[in-house]
This record gives sequence, C-alpha cells and structure tokens, in this order.
Amino acid sequence: MLHVLWDEANLWGVLMLRALSAWGLPLRLVRASEIALGLLERDPPAALIVPGGFSSRKSASLRQKGLEAIRAYVAGGGAYLGICGGAGLGLTTPGGLGLCPWTRQPFEHRLQHFASGHVHLRPNRASPYVPPALSGEPLAPVWWPAKFRPYGREVAVVAAYGEPGPDFLMADIPLSLVPTQTLDDWEALYGVRLAPAFCEDDPCIVAGTFGSGRYVLSHAHLETPESPQANAWLAHLLVALAGTACPGTPAPAWTMGEGPPAWEDAGLEVAMAGLLDVAGLGIQHGLLSWREPWLLGWRQGLPGAQLSGLLAMLDQARRMDPPEAARAFWAGQAGEFDRAASLLTKGLSGYLLAERLALTLWRVDPQAVPERGLREARFSLFGPPPGMGGAKGGGLCGRVLALLEEFIWLCAGRGAT
Repeated sequence: MLHVLWDEANLWGVLMLRALSAWGLPLRLVRASEIALGLLERDPPAALIVPGGFSSRKSASLRQKGLEAIRAYVAGGGAYLGICGGAGLGLTTPGGLGLCPWTRQPFEHRLQHFASGHVHLRPNRASPYVPPALSGEPLAPVWWPAKFRPYGREVAVVAAYGEPGPDFLMADIPLSLVPTQTLDDWEALYGVRLAPAFCEDDPCIVAGTFGSGRYVLSHAHLETPESPQANAWLAHLLVALAGTACPGTPAPAWTMGEGPPAWEDAGLEVAMAGLLDVAGLGIQHGLLSWREPWLLGWRQGLPGAQLSGLLAMLDQARRMDPPEAARAFWAGQAGEFDRAASLLTKGLSGYLLAERLALTLWRVDPQAVPERGLREARFSLFGPPPGMGGAKGGGLCGRVLALLEEFIWLCAGRGAT
C-alpha cells in the first residue's frame, strides 16, 4: 500500500492521485493528523509519497509530532518520495524533516524561480533510481522549483538539469520564442536576467539514506499527465523504493469539468461552472489561458495557480464515488460550501476585471487602480502568501479548499477503507 500525504497538495495531489489510480496501484490518502497519531507505525506503507505544494504549509499541518513520526518511519526502514514541495519538506531547513542534509537556496531573485515546462535531465546512469530504458537526456516537467543547496555530507545526485525543453516558460514568457541575443540585450539594458534559478548540471533529483530507510527528492514533477518519460521514471522509482510494480504508461490528461459527474451534487456543479466562467472571463481579457486542459496559464502576478488548484480539486470531487462517510460529511457542509464558493466566484470575477483595468491604465496613470486595493482583494480571496504569515491557505479560497480536501480524503483515505 502506498500512502500519499494529502494535506496542502491541491492540484499536485490530484495529479499524483490520478496517475497512481490510472496505474491501478493500491493507495491511501493520509492526513497529517493521522500521521501525528501514529498511522505510519501502526500501518507502515510500502512508501510515503509527498506531492508538490508549499513545504511550509505541509510542515505546519504535520506539526512537530507529525514530522517526528515521518522521521521515525524512514529511519526504521521506510521509503520517502518527495516531489517538489515534498522534496523541500525532506530537506534540513526550519520545519523540514532533515532526511537529506542539504538545504534550499534562498529566493534572492524570485523571477528566476518562476520556471515551468519540460527540461532535459542528465541522468546518473550508475544510480539504481534511473530507468535503464530511458536513453539520452529525457524530458521531465518542472513547475516553479526551488533549488537544492548542497551542504554537509554528500548526497547522491540521481539526475541533473540539462537545457530547457520547447515548452519552457520563464514567468509567462516562452524562452523558445526569444532569441539568445535578445536575452543578452535585456540583461545588459535592463538588468533582467531571464533565466531559471537552476543552471545546467545543478541537481534536480537526489537520493540518500536516513537510518535504515531511503529517500528520493525530485524537483521534477514526474506525475505530470502525458509526460511519458517522466511518468516512466516515476514508475521506476515506485519499483525501486516500494517494490510496487506498475505499467508506467503515460498518466492520462483530462479536461477540467468535462463529462458527467460520478455522483450528483448541485452545489459542486454550480461551483465548477462558476469557476470555469471565471477562467473564461480571464481568458477573454488576456489575463489567463489554457496551457494544458488541466492547467491554466496566466500573466505574471495573477493568482492562476490558486484558480488551477481550485478547479482541479472541484473536478476531482465530482469524479469520486463517495462512500457513506463522505456523503454524510458533505451533506453537513453543503450550505457552507455553497456560500463560500458563490462569494469566491463573484470576488474572483471582480478582481480579474480590476486587474484588467489596472493593466490598461498603467502607462497613463499607474495609480488609477491602486495596488493596495488589488492586494486587499487578493488577501480576501486567498489570504496572506506563504512567507508572509500564510502558513495555511486562507481567505475564501482556503475555506473552499479545506472542505474539498476533507471530502476527497473521505473518499480515498480512512473513510473509504
């Protein structure tokens, strides 16, 4: 049985859940509170998988007792696979697990961390965590990764970064569409270095031991739908870490909100339609786009990641077959969900239109739509950002996500067993 930490995973948790489910693997979504109460000791999994998301929020959910429980599980012979934010949680940082002695580079130049898309990886062919069948420099996606900071004892590098792939973006700019000379000119003229924080040959996937156990930390999102080389790598890691054989066929993509729901709930359908309309509004005004059928693209500075996460969680909730415990929970929370989702939909629409107006008027009068008002709107909708008191998702978005998170867990976690 594979355990997937569900707290604070949102879109990335949905991607992992969908990939593992498509491969028919036995899995259980687990909450931080269950781990803190001894779940890993009572029912040790073949591997604990921690998907992407903000590592600080995952740490806050686990608290000290949960962090200690994971360390004890791995030290006792367990296996830990951390993807992006899950990789960050495994590092030796404040609030981290300390499985890996390395730390994380600080975000000195934030623009350089807004890298996304496929990148070529340079595998260490001697590593048992590299699939033998993948030749050359396979492509794998990264989504706004941090950067490992080597510190202390040696850690095995499973794969290093190579060159960006054809769909690679820096913020909202496709690098493949900007000539190299133009990039050099921008740096010389404006002091803007439009390059990812990582450099070629920097570590992307690392591995090591902790006590009697093992860990693999990957900045590459190997669970990304229809990324065949990345998906084959994830399948290989599951065999190597957990002995869990799986086909490793490309994880299927899906379109947000497409198809009939697996169960009937008017509130979920209204919320889904409303947020898809919000996305459509943003697209009409040139603020958003559909980068993938399951992922929005957005202009730099807009809350496209949060909206994508909301849509993914809503879509997953409507595709579940809820057991009795989940239905009972939802029946008790439906009124709160409907109210919060309605307010969020209206608030997002107004906020996106204000951002559109600010964009139009910026060259004429930069203060016509004060940034303070936009910040207050974002705070109301999403709460404070991580690193500024946002240890837990907040605002209207946080209220909606908390209900969806609990419901999906009841469908695929303890409530489903």
